Amino acid sequence: MSSSKNLEYEKTSFLNKSNSAFIEQMYLKFINKDTDLPDSWKDYFEGIGDELNTIANEIKGPSWGPKKNKVNIDELQKKIDREDVDSISNNLSIKTIHVNSSRSNEDSIKAVSMIRSYRQRGHLIAKLDPLELIKSDYLDELHPESFGFKKEDYDKNIYLGGVINRENSNIREILGFLKKTYCGPVGYEYMHISNPTERKWFRDRIEKSKDNMNFTKNGKEAILNKLIQAEGFEKFLHTKYVGTKRFGLDGGESLIPALEQIIKISGQAQVLEVKIGMSHRGRLNVLANVLQKSYKRIFNEFAGEFGTSTDDIADDVKYHLGASSNREFDGNSVHVSLTDNPSHLEAVNPVVLGQTRAKQFFHKDKERNKVIPILIHGDAAFAGQGVVAECFAMSGLPGHNTGGTIHIIVNNQIGFTTSPRFARSSPYPSDVAKMVDAPIIHANGDDPEAVVYAARIATEFRLKFNRDVVVDLICYRRFGHNEGDEPSFTQPLMYEKIRSHPSTIKVYGKKLVDENIISNENLDNSIKTFKNLLDEQFKSAKDYKPKIAWFEGTWSAYKPEKGKDKRGVTGADTNKLLKISEKINSSSDELNLHKTIVKILNNRKEAVKNGLNIDWSTAEALAFGSLLEEGYPVRLVGQDSGRGTFSQRHSVLRNQKDNSRYVPLNNISSNQKQFEVVDSFLSELAVLGFEYGYSLVEPNTLTLWEAQFGDFANGAQVVIDQFIASGERKWRRASGLVMLLPHGYEGQGPEHSSARLERFLQMCSNDNMQVMNCTTPANYFHALRRQMLRDFRKPLIMMTPKSLLRNKYCVSKIEDFNKKNSFHRILWDHAIDPKSKGFIKLKESSNIKKVILCSGKVYFDLLEAREKLKKDGVVLFRIEQLYPFPAKTLVKELKPYAKNSKFFWCQEEPKNMGAWFSVRDYIQWTLDTIKANNKEISYIGRSPDASPATGYAKRHISQQQEIISKVFE
Repeated sequence: MSSSKNLEYEKTSFLNKSNSAFIEQMYLKFINKDTDLPDSWKDYFEGIGDELNTIANEIKGPSWGPKKNKVNIDELQKKIDREDVDSISNNLSIKTIHVNSSRSNEDSIKAVSMIRSYRQRGHLIAKLDPLELIKSDYLDELHPESFGFKKEDYDKNIYLGGVINRENSNIREILGFLKKTYCGPVGYEYMHISNPTERKWFRDRIEKSKDNMNFTKNGKEAILNKLIQAEGFEKFLHTKYVGTKRFGLDGGESLIPALEQIIKISGQAQVLEVKIGMSHRGRLNVLANVLQKSYKRIFNEFAGEFGTSTDDIADDVKYHLGASSNREFDGNSVHVSLTDNPSHLEAVNPVVLGQTRAKQFFHKDKERNKVIPILIHGDAAFAGQGVVAECFAMSGLPGHNTGGTIHIIVNNQIGFTTSPRFARSSPYPSDVAKMVDAPIIHANGDDPEAVVYAARIATEFRLKFNRDVVVDLICYRRFGHNEGDEPSFTQPLMYEKIRSHPSTIKVYGKKLVDENIISNENLDNSIKTFKNLLDEQFKSAKDYKPKIAWFEGTWSAYKPEKGKDKRGVTGADTNKLLKISEKINSSSDELNLHKTIVKILNNRKEAVKNGLNIDWSTAEALAFGSLLEEGYPVRLVGQDSGRGTFSQRHSVLRNQKDNSRYVPLNNISSNQKQFEVVDSFLSELAVLGFEYGYSLVEPNTLTLWEAQFGDFANGAQVVIDQFIASGERKWRRASGLVMLLPHGYEGQGPEHSSARLERFLQMCSNDNMQVMNCTTPANYFHALRRQMLRDFRKPLIMMTPKSLLRNKYCVSKIEDFNKKNSFHRILWDHAIDPKSKGFIKLKESSNIKKVILCSGKVYFDLLEAREKLKKDGVVLFRIEQLYPFPAKTLVKELKPYAKNSKFFWCQEEPKNMGAWFSVRDYIQWTLDTIKANNKEISYIGRSPDASPATGYAKRHISQQQEIISKVFE
């Protein structure tokens, strides 16, 4: 919060005595629709939408009042200097209004203006900071004098006409209500919401509710009990594991009863599941006291005793792990889960949103109220990490909407060692949420009832309006960033205050004792009882053998152990493919398709019908269609994925007359599953994280994320590194996500050539994922189907073509798709493939001088060059699957060439990029195994370079020609 709010708003404040006459003139121009009225004033008056009817009623006077005089607006302007100012309605379209001759309308309007200012600005002087480091200065703008009231006016009766739920009041009473409502331990920001219905709901919920922070005795005892657990747990860990990192919740313990409140209200609203995402601060406390992970299991992890039944698992630190449990409140059961996450702050957010969306799909939750997400943030990360804004940006999009997220900022007013003035440019960390009109509720962490009340309102808003809402829990961090850190080095004054500041349980316990809710003796006994429970759990922790609860529920059909590549029949019945092709490639006059699209569809249909020249996009559509028919939903997401970056896919067709949308893959049969294609917004990080989260929950859905160009995928590097590549190794959470990354050197420069294949290969180990660079439509077809038809799930990183989408050699026959065929990890040279015709005849294997191993588009460059040069002593092999590398299969393929051939790896990427450094050792092992006479593998390709590719077309052609020359010299 700002420390100098008066100065901050001095320049923008206009509600003062000297300006009131000018404001009146502006208003009169507004209601007369004067074209000379500046736009800024028009926007201001139109923005006072909440008081529209109320103000009109004020001016007219009460129905039971004395006789009214009918006054024309023109006469009013002449006769009255100070009537009908400020908060007046743009709904007031009548040219005449009534003025009550026995009452000062001016006072009514000024009072309503003051009320509105408190609604807008009251939070700035609310008592929100437990440490009171930043004093809540009284805003001049909120003083009655700023609205023309003098002290002698404070007891004057003023007509309000229902505003703040009062017909009449006086300034003293109005101020008391406004300060209690808007300037207490809870501050509200909702007047920026553009939707008048939502804004009115929020206002009424705050001002008219009779139970505002009036908790029952049982309710207060429940809050106290959760605080005892929260603080007692942190103190116990602090005592038993001195200096050990735990990233405690000390100072922010009110988070725990707030979460309990959200889950309880959700259960009452028939919510089935709550998905939680958070970073490490307070995570252990949430695991223990919200998700009910056993204390002894956590102590076991602290002791380093934790292990699994599988040794081949890396595991993660205790404050990154997730958990799930079923919680019951008032007879309502809610499944609560906390998603595993890395230390990369806020990176888990889109993952949780993707999981939520998938769960909503699973529960057929079209209203998006059966599964809701909660995201818990730190103040510095919420303001600083761009993925937060990306998640807000996707919150209302059709392909990524989850019906709103409840955000809780654990605002301990510091980011590691960085103070707020260096951590953000806005008064609050929550200000970024205003980009989507999210209401924001600030609450003092030392007032647990205020925090729980804020959580209650936030939950009600989310469930009613299906939109994001933010609770800014303003608290403090009792210790350093971690428990081995000394915070006084950088924040001496703050920590001098914290050291003498009583804990939340002491503050709240004293309050309840003073209210005669409990006695000091009962409070002490409750604290001791919980401490004894922890002592018992601690004693049994060493011998505790945890149950590994992975691969249960939806995942129970999938094996956690690494599977065999050939598991799963990937071919499809030819007749079924013909029927699918007929359905998805047919057009009719009613569709009013573009004539070029009609031609493309006809060509595809003929290709499948004739069984020849089936291209990449047709093969992809057949893979999707066959899976849909076999019971597997397909979700494809990416920038421009409906049409395809290269205008190749056309999975969404547009009626040229009315722009209506038609998706052929959703019109195959009545029993098929859903095909969902989403043109995502311009984000890589949030969207890829979302789709990864979706794949964690829906193993039966083929989930694909497509980069516009593979080069842009590194905008999501955090998701790739911390989740996709290592998630199963760290957390035993499998994913079948497919990443489609357009890759290939075609003279388009350094940003449109490389998907950074080398980076993916560098991360490969422990069978963590698959990396492919397929060169035939049929092999791509089999790779996609294999993702679903095997009994395990692994991420698939697929380098996809650009120019090859229309290359005459990059085609397949219908027989390549049938049940007799499957995915090939290595593909032969066209010249030695018995199914290929029209290529030169190569020498016998014993006379071949060069064996060229390669992957991807460069194969076709070499194939075309060899055909022109008639070089029959060079054979080409394509490595379609680069990881897991098919070394044993390669032994079989290369053995005939062991005696006389030299072996080369050829790639179009620079030497320090591409697959070279990944495949080199595998190929060398192969050559050693076959006892090749020329036992070293050599490199042909571009020289090492800091940039992936040249931006000059002629240089690109020259480099490509140099590669070809070296291959065939």
